[in-house]
Amino acid sequence: MIVYADVLVFLNLIVNYFLLLATSKILNKCPKTRWLVLSAFMGALSSLYIFLPPLNIFVEGVLKILVCGVMCLVVFGFQNAKAFLKSVFLLFGVTVGYGGLMYAVWLLFSPKGMVINNSVVYFNISLLQLIIFTVLGYIGFSVLFHIFPRKAITANRCEVTVFVDSKSINFTAIVDTGNSIEDIFSRGEIIICDKSIMLKLFGSDNIKELPYLQSRYRLLPCSTVSGANVLEGVRCDRAVIKLNDREVKLSGPILAISKTKLSDGEAIINPKVLG
Repeated sequence: MIVYADVLVFLNLIVNYFLLLATSKILNKCPKTRWLVLSAFMGALSSLYIFLPPLNIFVEGVLKILVCGVMCLVVFGFQNAKAFLKSVFLLFGVTVGYGGLMYAVWLLFSPKGMVINNSVVYFNISLLQLIIFTVLGYIGFSVLFHIFPRKAITANRCEVTVFVDSKSINFTAIVDTGNSIEDIFSRGEIIICDKSIMLKLFGSDNIKELPYLQSRYRLLPCSTVSGANVLEGVRCDRAVIKLNDREVKLSGPILAISKTKLSDGEAIINPKVLG
């Protein structure tokens, strides 16, 4: 069967995109779409070694890891060696899982128009079919991901410093999608904190009654398992977030008071805040 290089690269770009999405979900990261596409394209170019003679399994494995390294460097950047290697081997594991599934399909059903060489899969199917099957596979992964929570994986923790006038406070926050509240007016970042932080910063958690905070006072609508709710918040001057060797500066974030006691940390930050 004839294998077309342009079709091969394009098909693998689509598959790689969803493999990267799955890896990002496991790592609790939210990379920007342009970096996902660029990383997927870099990986897709490597699929051209399907045209080489069959490689030794060791050489093939090393080559796969190197490709995963390049892809992770593009999409996640380099924070430190531990985080980088974690992302590389996780992407490698997701890729191997996908390749193993495709190999099983090939052995069991021997579908026409399917070629596997050097662990690279080529489908002689329409673009629409490939997109449908890949999206369905990703949806299936997402469903399983939510059914079986990652209890063994601890959420990333970061150090936060918030500044309001001449006051400032340092506290720990967990990076988690549990904080999905948005400021619909100014589109500013939201940091959900425990009442204890407000007490330390302002001497009271009844911020609505503090005269010098009236211009900073905000009400934030949100949805919880118990229904619609509203959180009270304060517009801060700025905040600095430190995660590993990375530092993110926020201008005018809102510090919102959680309705419940936060047990996993003093505050919660959405991964999107970290870009």
